Amino acid sequence: MPPTTAIEQGAYGNRQYAGGGSPASAVSTGFGQDDVFEPQHVFVLVSQHCTPPARAGQLLVQSESVAQDGAHFFSGAEVGAVLGVDAGSLVSGVGSVGSAAVSSGGTSALLAQAASAPRRAVTTNADFDKVAYFTAGTLCHGFRKFSPDRLTESFRMSDRESRDASTPEIKAKDASYIGSTPRTETRKKSRRPLLELTILLAVGALLFSPAVLTPLFLDDHLQGAMVEGTFPAPRNAFNLYDFVDDADRTALTDRGLLPWWSHPKLTIRFFRPLSSALLWVDHRVFSHAPLPMHLHSLVWWVAAVLAVRSLYRKIFSARIALMATAIFALAPCHALPIAWVANRETLVCLVFGALALAAQARWRDGRSLRDGALAGAFFALALLGGGEYALCFGGYVLAMDVVRRESVPRRIGGWAPFLVPALAYLAVRGVLGYGTAGSGFYSDPIRDPGEFLAGAPWHAVALLATGWLTLDAEAWRLGLARWLLAAIVVAVAAGLVVPVRRALAALPAPSRNAAVWLLVGSALALVPTLAVVPARRLLGVSMVGVAVVVAIVIERAWFPGKGEATVSRGRAASLASLAALGLGFTHLVHGPGTAWLEARKHRLDASDFATRVAWLRQRVGVPTTKAEIGIMRGMAGVFFAPFALDARGRPPRRWCVLAQAGHVLALRRDALTVDLVATEGRTLYPIGERNLYRSEAAQLRAGDQLAVRGLRVTILEVGEAGPRSARFVFDTDPGRLVWISDMFDETKEVELPHEGFGEPFDP
Repeated sequence: MPPTTAIEQGAYGNRQYAGGGSPASAVSTGFGQDDVFEPQHVFVLVSQHCTPPARAGQLLVQSESVAQDGAHFFSGAEVGAVLGVDAGSLVSGVGSVGSAAVSSGGTSALLAQAASAPRRAVTTNADFDKVAYFTAGTLCHGFRKFSPDRLTESFRMSDRESRDASTPEIKAKDASYIGSTPRTETRKKSRRPLLELTILLAVGALLFSPAVLTPLFLDDHLQGAMVEGTFPAPRNAFNLYDFVDDADRTALTDRGLLPWWSHPKLTIRFFRPLSSALLWVDHRVFSHAPLPMHLHSLVWWVAAVLAVRSLYRKIFSARIALMATAIFALAPCHALPIAWVANRETLVCLVFGALALAAQARWRDGRSLRDGALAGAFFALALLGGGEYALCFGGYVLAMDVVRRESVPRRIGGWAPFLVPALAYLAVRGVLGYGTAGSGFYSDPIRDPGEFLAGAPWHAVALLATGWLTLDAEAWRLGLARWLLAAIVVAVAAGLVVPVRRALAALPAPSRNAAVWLLVGSALALVPTLAVVPARRLLGVSMVGVAVVVAIVIERAWFPGKGEATVSRGRAASLASLAALGLGFTHLVHGPGTAWLEARKHRLDASDFATRVAWLRQRVGVPTTKAEIGIMRGMAGVFFAPFALDARGRPPRRWCVLAQAGHVLALRRDALTVDLVATEGRTLYPIGERNLYRSEAAQLRAGDQLAVRGLRVTILEVGEAGPRSARFVFDTDPGRLVWISDMFDETKEVELPHEGFGEPFDP
């Protein structure tokens, strides 16, 4: 049997001690220069519940990572059972040098000794780092035997702060253990993580406060009408995300609630029964009042932060976990889900998904049926809350295989907690007809894989830039800007390879493996989101991995380990420092600042929408349900305004949108006919991924005719960008309608041109 070796990382740097003989032989490590080490003895300090537990032949240098689960004292009988000796042979260190017999069942922390001559008294200098060396079996806590392969490397505890954090609280009469700390100091130390978390949540609440004060907007008004029963098609508590389907598409189009250019098979249905039920309760209980509904969303944000923090703290050091939690909590991706009540499903999904991910990691390590069942249950809740968005967590489930060498059957078994609920969800979703079709904004990879693959490359680039660099991909989506953004993403990715590898290499093996699958998983988690136009709100799941990798790079560069140079030299070290500086600014300064600006922007946009609706309500009078309103040209909000006019969400009798464009020229051909012409190179409505109602693959052509109730539309001219001119023939005099036009700063009333004349309408 080869000799065992222990490496101490302490106040005097790395020191190696070797002992020969059987596995029961080891050497205690210490800080003092004159410590006496006897290879024939084994010293075990048992003062904490060790997490993860150790196995035979392993050295555990206790640190904050170990101490986070709280103190646990093992009795003399427990320690004796592990070492295979009588409890009476155990001795505990008292003061600086000395020994005292401990009777069976004692609860003091023990300095236990066992060797070939187990009753031989042993003394050593008491001022040494807390070390536990297990010679056989595993420690049991509460009669539960832990898996013996959870710990593969020793932890380091080289500074006073960490040592104090790992010191258990015991009564004064039991304080005869090495490195004891007064009870008050321990309590102060134990409160520090709670204080840090409180400050972080307070900062986050301040940053997102504009979002909490945002009025209802967009889908919020549609769902309010569904709850009130005034939506043109019936809905219940579990299908508030069912916006357009075969049964009600015609009714919505005839009322003008869908524009005339809508795809004839347009479908927008999302299966999110849990989040739908939460919204139903909110609208019922709070009577559509936005503030309590936003506060409810903020509670889910807090829960998501706590769930992700719990995942980090079980794997990484306290410093890394704190930075990663801060990066995740203050990320701009949370601004819209808090400001937009209908988008709360992403926060609900994050809470259950993060809990599922932690259970899934334990399941893959130990294959405990309890952990597997727990992971499956949480994944199921994430799917019911977030719908298709929860499939993003499958990226992390697959990424866990990157750090494992297992057979195919065992891998598939490892996927089961995610795979079973995911397949069940997709099956129910398919049977009930949920999904999207005919929309440019959404591309269903199952129904239309070609369209999905065509948009995936750009969507991936935009989301990577938004997640890692906190850039706004919206500003880069046209022409040359796309190529420039792609070049920036590639250059940054290439520059981060070396710093990320160096940072990961410095971690203990368990943390390093977890960081690898979190990094890979953060990229794979983007795949389901490629079906949607890139936006910050899609990045919550991916940020779980991005945040921790960024924190690891920063921690490695800014907080070098004991004995390492404060300023490293060499090209690789310089690149790592530069990467840490860039990522630190991006995620600790620019990211939180952007989060506040995004929240403020959403509040301003929603307030502007509410102001326009209030003006229109005053113009048409009460009841608004009898109004007939025409929109010469409008912005995206005009499709949600009909449900905001009335307190119960009842739309007007008629709502007729002619164009969603910038400048248009209206030509009155006769009493019933109006032609609209867009600027050269522009279209009457958005084309491509910005068009919610019609996909680019189904573009209208010159001569195409469409009919809705009371109106016939003929496409007159199609330019390179799409339909540029169209003729609108009304069944009755269009002058009866109240005509409005959306400007950048306001909505104003307009009049149709007289017969034979034309008039321009500008934004």
